[in-house]
Amino acid sequence: MAKSLPGKSSYWWILLIEGLLQLVLGVLLLVSTDITVFLLIQLLGLYWLIRGIIMIFQAFIIHGKDFGMMILGGILGIVSGFVVLRYPLFSGFIMLEFLVLIIAFVGMVQGTISIVRGLQDSLGELILGIILWIIALFLIFNPLSSVLALPVVIGILWVIGGLMLTAVSLSIRK
Repeated sequence: MAKSLPGKSSYWWILLIEGLLQLVLGVLLLVSTDITVFLLIQLLGLYWLIRGIIMIFQAFIIHGKDFGMMILGGILGIVSGFVVLRYPLFSGFIMLEFLVLIIAFVGMVQGTISIVRGLQDSLGELILGIILWIIALFLIFNPLSSVLALPVVIGILWVIGGLMLTAVSLSIRK
């Protein structure tokens, strides 16, 4: 029996599953945003809770130099998971707001870099930097609008990404 060499063709099905899952979640976010966000937050809370318990067990089993960090990570995971599972609506809003702030911060950093590069070299880069700063400021000063729009934007990106991953996986298979 001939073995297939490890390479692109041997993992096409992983990309296909990832692409289809991303596509389904993206469509669900677009069609039923509130229920899908609620479900994803519940799954994240459950993951954090289970991961926290596993980290504490690992800390005692392995008992390495990072024992304290494993215990701390486990406790934070358990507490975070419990809070998310107990208060899913509040947790969801906080998580989405935190994600919006991270996106705004990244936009400011990238905008600043583009502005500096644009002043040295390219008008296009300068305009891009200014646009990134405007978007970042909009995200910061309109947090409710940003939080409400974020699941839809993520849904659109997941649909596009899911279609692309599915197409790539099918092309690798051939």
